[in-house]
Amino acid sequence: MAHILVPTDFSKNAYNALFYATRLYPNEECIITLVHSFENLFSTNTSRIDIGRNEQLYDELERAAFDKLDTLKHEITLDSEGISLVIDMVTSAQPLYKIVNKLIINTNIDVVVMGTKGSSGIREVFLGSQTVKLIKKIKPVPVPVFVVPQSATFQAPTKVAYATDLKIDYAQYPLEIIKEVIRTHKSKLYITHIYNQMSPGQTVETNYRKLKHKLEDVSYTTHWLSSITKMEDALGLFINEHDINLLVLMYHKSGLLKKLFNKSFVDKLSFHSEIPLLILPESF
Repeated sequence: MAHILVPTDFSKNAYNALFYATRLYPNEECIITLVHSFENLFSTNTSRIDIGRNEQLYDELERAAFDKLDTLKHEITLDSEGISLVIDMVTSAQPLYKIVNKLIINTNIDVVVMGTKGSSGIREVFLGSQTVKLIKKIKPVPVPVFVVPQSATFQAPTKVAYATDLKIDYAQYPLEIIKEVIRTHKSKLYITHIYNQMSPGQTVETNYRKLKHKLEDVSYTTHWLSSITKMEDALGLFINEHDINLLVLMYHKSGLLKKLFNKSFVDKLSFHSEIPLLILPESF
């Protein structure tokens, strides 16, 4: 039974992410934990003098949040007829990442699914939004994060591209979430390595062998994309040519993603703002 955590601020893009989450594991019962933080409302209206008023305010905000979560629960249940779901609700005035960390530790969360706001949201994802902050602070048990654009209409992730710089020692990294997606949706997996040298290099070839070993029980094709100047052009062209509907990236501080996470790449990716992302944390 998969356990999915879905943060929500009750916006349309958050609901779109929730809808996507309900379709990730269509063949098994899922637990979905809806999470809402009213940190901003509470901190803005808190009195430093009247402690009693603060407690009353907390209770009021908590009740209001639970009412909204309950409405959201009924709405997604109606939109998910025939899908076996168990929906839990959690709300708190703590920062979102603290709530998420506690739930990951205490309730065995498998994945997090978050929404983002179209092309501008995509830019925020790569340049330091709440999504990236959450990814950085998911500790001590990092989990994969699906990022679903507001403009995305649900498509089963049947064509999955994993863009990698192959600078990671894959012997240390489990890739079960990718394999689960492939098996569940009978997806095609495209391993894409973009390099700007005449040849990939020994380290890349060694890590590629380790990656192949990790993926030996699923089918995939490998694509070596040479791009001397603009890596984002090569990846964008690949996404178009193969009708990719899920892009997998590993979040880490150096290598391919550091080069890709710039304005040029983000502007290019904005044209693909309907494509959900699966981000594997750096220490995953």
